[in-house]
Amino acid sequence: MGRALSILAILALAACGKVFSKVPIVDIEAGFTLADISWFEAEETLFVFYRVEAQQGIGPESQLELSYRTDDVELPWTPLDQLTPVHTHVPVDCGVNTKCGSLSLHVTKAPTRVALQLRYHRDGAMTLPATVTYNIVGLGPPHLSRSLLVYGVFDESNNRMQWRARHQFPTLRNQQVQDLGLRRWFKVADPAYGDLGPVVLENPYGYGLADSCPPGLAALGFGPLETTERAIFDSNTLPLSASTSPAVCARATTTDAKGTFETMTIARRNPEVRAAFPSLRSPIKNDTPVGFLLKPCQRVISDQHLAMQQQRLLLQDPVEVCLDNWTNPNFSTNLAGTIRSRVDQVRAQGNDMVVTVALHHDDTSGRLAGAVEQALLQVLPFERDKSSPRVSGAFVFDSYGYTITHAELGRLALWCPAKRPDDLSQVTGASLQSCPLQSDIPDLTLGPFRFNQLPILPSRAQYLNFIGKYSEASAGKMRELNFLAPERTPISENFAIGDFGVATFFNNETLTAAPTDSFSYCAGDQRASLVVFRTSLVPGPMPLSALPDFHAKAHLTAYGLGLAWDFPFLVRATYEVVLAGAASAFSLTVPFGISADNNAYYGTPLWQSGDFPLTETLLQCSRFCDHPTFDSAGVYNVTAFFDPGYRNQCYRPRYPVPSDGGFPLDP
Repeated sequence: MGRALSILAILALAACGKVFSKVPIVDIEAGFTLADISWFEAEETLFVFYRVEAQQGIGPESQLELSYRTDDVELPWTPLDQLTPVHTHVPVDCGVNTKCGSLSLHVTKAPTRVALQLRYHRDGAMTLPATVTYNIVGLGPPHLSRSLLVYGVFDESNNRMQWRARHQFPTLRNQQVQDLGLRRWFKVADPAYGDLGPVVLENPYGYGLADSCPPGLAALGFGPLETTERAIFDSNTLPLSASTSPAVCARATTTDAKGTFETMTIARRNPEVRAAFPSLRSPIKNDTPVGFLLKPCQRVISDQHLAMQQQRLLLQDPVEVCLDNWTNPNFSTNLAGTIRSRVDQVRAQGNDMVVTVALHHDDTSGRLAGAVEQALLQVLPFERDKSSPRVSGAFVFDSYGYTITHAELGRLALWCPAKRPDDLSQVTGASLQSCPLQSDIPDLTLGPFRFNQLPILPSRAQYLNFIGKYSEASAGKMRELNFLAPERTPISENFAIGDFGVATFFNNETLTAAPTDSFSYCAGDQRASLVVFRTSLVPGPMPLSALPDFHAKAHLTAYGLGLAWDFPFLVRATYEVVLAGAASAFSLTVPFGISADNNAYYGTPLWQSGDFPLTETLLQCSRFCDHPTFDSAGVYNVTAFFDPGYRNQCYRPRYPVPSDGGFPLDP
């Protein structure tokens, strides 16, 4: 950056003819932050762009001066405002203590030397030279050798054109040039539509591909458009006959120091994109609980614990099964028969069901729980794949913590309580995994109790210890217990996923596509992330996010859509605790359900709606997919085609509209 003497020092020099040792030299931090000069041979035009700053010394009397030399002309230092510009240059306000702007000058031959300086006062001798960036642009194709190119875009309807001018300089961006005051005139005339072939990567804007539009195109008959703005909308719309036409070609005219220049320019249609499958619906309904109470009939273990188990499951007139002979080899088979018989009676009501079991016993070996597991294993897997009404699964509330041993049953049954210390005050959140209760309110605290210390679904020892230390009232009550599950049709199919999950294809929901179509997947919507697809080549479930790349390779015409669940049903409950005479109710979930992070379970909106919108998640392009497109900021990304650029990113284009004015966002 250049340096200059202070105004005080200049006055001293003028008065005395020399610098006194006591006169200070002050750095006013002056310098050029931009000094860019380019000469275009095809246009015989020298373009000058500048920005100079100083803390003091720059004022109305300051001026920019240019000097250059060619093989036959030498221009001495000349103020820019005394030179005749080729193009229009509007005044630019760059702020206090700054001068910036531009100039275009007719120069026939390439300058061999160019220089730019600031004169602090037009009548003074104090100057600040610039370090100039100088470029020479020789002859070549118009899209490479000219300082302005013209191209077209379409609005959202894909039927109205906007023609744009774009500054093109070696070391400056389009917007920079515009901001420094350069304005260019251009005209577009004689538009015609047709197929102009694929995008030429070397010339993505399609400017000057030939001297004129190719023959055989259909003339639109629109009148000419001209402007000194950077863009202008055509008020006409394309006719219906142009619906399949990928592009419009027109004759573009610009000016330069030599006169006018004409060549062809094109406007390519936007990719035609729609929601591939707007919404996937799976009616989620409340299942009917089918209650069973398993307990000894000839002895009493604990009336308090038994009453709590029945209360927590809200059992009303349950089927009672005596456990006095549970060691009988036929116990599991007989229990399975009892469950099937009761289920068939309730099935006539037309609702899906969940088997709820209060297992009240004092066997610590785990053999009794294993026998109950064997009974459920004889019933649930055969119900899972039936059409509604069916049994979605089972919810067992045991006297002890128990871990299901059969993976097939593990997909269909919840077994509570969790294995936790008998003293609930020692319970941590990590100990809830086998019966993972979740409050709708994170870190819920009720009086002296944390949520995971409340005896909502405790073992017998935990419950008796708690009420012995506090009271039955402090243990609370279950007010509501709901089981939510998706309804199945006669053609629904399940596919196992992992240890517990299942993917369900409900009712032949099918996404159809042409082999030439393209897709865009946008991650983010939690509900949509649960959608899976399958094909004739791969019948098992695949994540929807993989569909765009899969289709690009397989080019199939149909994709079945389904949903991936962590578990066949979801338990929702309302629990009430009375503390100091005041009742507090809160809702909770046993969060087996849709695959997602833990926060997804708060409020369970995914289960309550049964509607999985895909409008903004999976988009399908059916035509012009290999064309450039706009991004979400409204920038026309001329080399970013819908396919493959948006297969794995969100496509949220913002199209130009007439009210945007004549200065589109075009860096």
